[in-house]
Amino acid sequence: MRLRTLRLLNFRNHEDTSLDLGAGINALIGKNGQGKTNILEAVSYFSLGKSFFAAVDAQVVQYGCEFFEIEATLNDDAGRRSEAHIAFSASGGQKAVRINGTPLDRISAIVGEYPAVLLSPDHGGIIGSGPAERRKFLDIVLCQTSGRYLADLQEYRKVLRQRNRLLLDGRLHGSISPGALEPWTQGLVQYGSRIIEKRLQCVEAMRDGFAGSYAEIAGIADPVALEYVTLRGVKSGHGIPAIASVMEEQLGTHRQLELRRGTTLVGPHRDDLAFMLRSRNAQEFASQGEHKTLLIALKLAEHRYMCETRNETPILLLDDVFAELDSERASRVLGRLGETGQAVLTTTDPGVVASVPWNTHHRRFLIEGGTSTAQNP
Repeated sequence: MRLRTLRLLNFRNHEDTSLDLGAGINALIGKNGQGKTNILEAVSYFSLGKSFFAAVDAQVVQYGCEFFEIEATLNDDAGRRSEAHIAFSASGGQKAVRINGTPLDRISAIVGEYPAVLLSPDHGGIIGSGPAERRKFLDIVLCQTSGRYLADLQEYRKVLRQRNRLLLDGRLHGSISPGALEPWTQGLVQYGSRIIEKRLQCVEAMRDGFAGSYAEIAGIADPVALEYVTLRGVKSGHGIPAIASVMEEQLGTHRQLELRRGTTLVGPHRDDLAFMLRSRNAQEFASQGEHKTLLIALKLAEHRYMCETRNETPILLLDDVFAELDSERASRVLGRLGETGQAVLTTTDPGVVASVPWNTHHRRFLIEGGTSTAQNP
């Protein structure tokens, strides 16, 4: 996938910004607060139908304006050209998406059409924060690579909300009608077992790429590993029937405790992803530089996984990726980007990308006050 042109109207601090991007490294250079990250955020709309950063669309509308629009032309790996357009009206709270002039019935239908991998400072929570951030990471990867996974995840969340509401009502009122919980439990197992299977397969597929990328960037052969932490007794390679059986058994075991607490205690909404460095949990002892290297290795593994499962190269979006890296690791990351297809990165220091041979393939842009100026090679 290659992003050829991008236009932002009334998006954050960009009143009307256009970029003509190269097929290789595209560096957005400028001081803090000038609008570099906002450009990456706009690109993220085309991969998820929403921002990677903002909770609601209204937050990205430029102050004093009633709407934003994002337009893009893209080429897939086969060279097919596509035009995408996303618009949001603040007054009506409505968002519309068009691909090649045709409106999409559902915003979520754009998910996976234009795959992208993002690494931003906010992603430090994937390793350093709680399990919710790690589950979110897996969900974003899998929603872009599997329409079935997206549908299962949406259904699972609906079932979980209804089941939790019933459990909470039972806790507050002292009882639940006989049989009322069972349909929701069946749905929980049905969708939950498929989600767990897909996450297990994803983590297994990313393991080698993660370890290899970490060793390459760190310059040392420290042993690293990814481990998906799920239901006790479920392991990589288990199919849906085996996972469903374990899930049913554990839901039965936890039934009385769930009734007392008023919430669902078993399922993929409670799972985790562990990062192991030198056979220890990286969350507990890794340095800032090691954390950053682990994150970059994870995103490169994600990039490889998406290439292999989609047969399409995702766009790599890197926000302030060189912070907290020494010069040697930064140089190795930059060298790796030349092999990953199109990358769009932000930096405040033009010196860290000075070794890039700027031309029509690798391009740089000066971002100032919500404007973009292409820099000559």
